[in-house]
Amino acid sequence: MSRRVMTWAATFAVAASLMMAPGVASATADETDPSTGDGAAPVVTPTSPATTAPPVPTPIDGGTGGGGGDVIVPDPTAPGPSAPRVLVFGDSISAPGRYRATAGSNRIKAWWAWVAEGAGMNPREVMVSAEAGSGIVPRGGGSGGRVCTGSTFGDRLGKVSLTRPDVIMVEVGRNDIWDCAGTRRVAVDPLKRQRLATSYFARLAQEADRNGVARSKVYVLTAWGSLQSNQHPAVASLYESLARSHGFSWIPLAALPKAQTTDGVHPNAHGAQTLGTGTLKASDVAVAIASRGKRSGAVATAQGRVRCQSLRTCKAAGVRTFTYAKAPKRVWGVAGPSPRHFVAHALTTSGRPAPVLQAGSAKAWRSEAVRSRSAVQTAHPKPGDIAWWPTAPPGVAPSAQGHVGLVQRVSADNTVVDVSEVTSTGRFRSVRYSGASRPRGFLRFKPTDGSPRGVVTSVKANRRAVVVSGRAVDTDAERRGTRIRVTVTQGRRTWTRTAKATRFGFSHRIATPGLRRGTATVKVKALNAPHSRGKNRALLTRRATIA
Repeated sequence: MSRRVMTWAATFAVAASLMMAPGVASATADETDPSTGDGAAPVVTPTSPATTAPPVPTPIDGGTGGGGGDVIVPDPTAPGPSAPRVLVFGDSISAPGRYRATAGSNRIKAWWAWVAEGAGMNPREVMVSAEAGSGIVPRGGGSGGRVCTGSTFGDRLGKVSLTRPDVIMVEVGRNDIWDCAGTRRVAVDPLKRQRLATSYFARLAQEADRNGVARSKVYVLTAWGSLQSNQHPAVASLYESLARSHGFSWIPLAALPKAQTTDGVHPNAHGAQTLGTGTLKASDVAVAIASRGKRSGAVATAQGRVRCQSLRTCKAAGVRTFTYAKAPKRVWGVAGPSPRHFVAHALTTSGRPAPVLQAGSAKAWRSEAVRSRSAVQTAHPKPGDIAWWPTAPPGVAPSAQGHVGLVQRVSADNTVVDVSEVTSTGRFRSVRYSGASRPRGFLRFKPTDGSPRGVVTSVKANRRAVVVSGRAVDTDAERRGTRIRVTVTQGRRTWTRTAKATRFGFSHRIATPGLRRGTATVKVKALNAPHSRGKNRALLTRRATIA
């Protein structure tokens, strides 16, 4: 049992002594620090005329993790004022045990409080279900604060029907780099994260539909600090894709710099404000709250601010153009002018980075660059990194193809990025991206020693010949092409062919008279260009079945 007094109006006081149901917390007017619960946001029941008796309130507890408390929220079915009802799901970045509706000597104003104020809403009326350590995958802190003993976001979906909100905000993802093995945290299997996230967003859609919440008024965001920021793009891009597939509104947020966190994870006062204002700038959530969740027609801008266009104009403005007008027709196998062609040219002009060999679109660049170890991903870019979007900003390229550009400058708070880019129509320009248009991730390419890099995509063999296909680039002699040597061995017999240099793609046939049925060993090697840095590189050794 717990007891909390809630103000209904200046002339009313309601005392409650009720068994609390698991879930959402809302705060009292004085916001005294509770000793249990998940620190739900302070929610003061809306003021009602003095002539109206207060409805019977609904008890809801604060859940677990991060402080909070037993609270009472108004009966959602009772008549009363038309104040908006906003429900926030979150982890410790949202939990009012650490963050509150108003700042104090020992408390930080929550990001969701900044959002509420921006929408003209009393932050104390926001309802929050937040549990430290919880995610779609891992369980949170539980009643004792011990990790992996509490609930997941999916476990708390019942709070939607309990609170009947007009607008839902879901701050999720930071903890989903982890999983639970008993009561221990372990690294998550990405496939399991994808499976559980797919299920969670489908269930969230069902709850929204069941309770009359427009899907466009379900806002999903991933808040991140400076720690493990290399994992931010993968989590956020997955959740953005799933959220959009169900008609939810995705809010892209920049990862906070270390100076705006208390420990690399949790926002300090400045960081919480950055998250709140970033949420407002990157979405129409303020209009949705002000209109009680009704469709407003307002859409957050997804267009960056173009600073200059054309090579001549941008060069005159001090933007480095990498002599793009003289770039070869193809770089890393990509024809120009195009977004990927420009980025590849800029990278090769600046040094000897490992190439991206297999991605057929800008959208695929991130996963392919990371998989092949050509680049590492980061949420905190610096000049020279590659900006990446899974969905191209308007006016740049076909949306589904994604987009890439070159980072020129980054603001101190990481929210604004200047990018050099080439559109799909071949136009060079410099664009300042922020808010909804900000890149979703960044790639930092690794330098190489000048040796060729390549991948073998196909090996076909019969008793007469072996055909080997693939792609290769000599990182400091690309225009000269790359020679490929193929060696086939069976027993004591060996067949070898060194082909002429080809640029990027290759397909070589080696005659193998006398090759028998069974197995043979096929070796493929990329040869370093004469008088260039680096050395020969083995691309493949495989046992092939001879039919």
